[in-house]
Amino acid sequence: MLDILKKLLMAPNIATKVVRTLVASGLLKEVSDVRHRSRKIFMATDFQSFAEITGGTWYHDGRLDTDAVSTARRCCQAQVERLGAATAQMIHHDILKEDPRAGYTIDKVKDIIKTMVLEEVKSTGTRDFSAVMAGTMCYRLVTGAPQGGMMEGIHCGICPRTHECSPEGIISPSTCVYYKKWLQMDF
Repeated sequence: MLDILKKLLMAPNIATKVVRTLVASGLLKEVSDVRHRSRKIFMATDFQSFAEITGGTWYHDGRLDTDAVSTARRCCQAQVERLGAATAQMIHHDILKEDPRAGYTIDKVKDIIKTMVLEEVKSTGTRDFSAVMAGTMCYRLVTGAPQGGMMEGIHCGICPRTHECSPEGIISPSTCVYYKKWLQMDF
């Protein structure tokens, strides 16, 4: 709207009336921008808006379609669980085989895979990877707790005051409450 005002050098109320008339006559359409919800974007009805403006296939009327996203995530997870390890193409193919009406493109499946907690690994072609050709990058479910560093299990390894800690100092292993609690823990 501001662009129109600047280019045509007209008063704001006149520009608003002109735009409303063009929208009512079907020459312009209003498109909601997911990045800037307060801004109005007008374009000719003949043009198709870019996914960057509308949010793509996961957005409807400027809002994220959480039901569609969670359904797609469940489908992707079910395929990875069933196959053990799978490429994006394998997941896409199996989803289309199970539900041809789903209409997920390979790009949609890749978008969903990026949001999931999956391990991206190179296939060995054996065991869990038997369905995937050796050397191909594939995805599998993350198993077990995340592995931390060696010092992460010890309080001193993550203590923000460790550089001030010394046997004779104010902060020391003998006066540290956290260290005493850690020593009393039963692993």
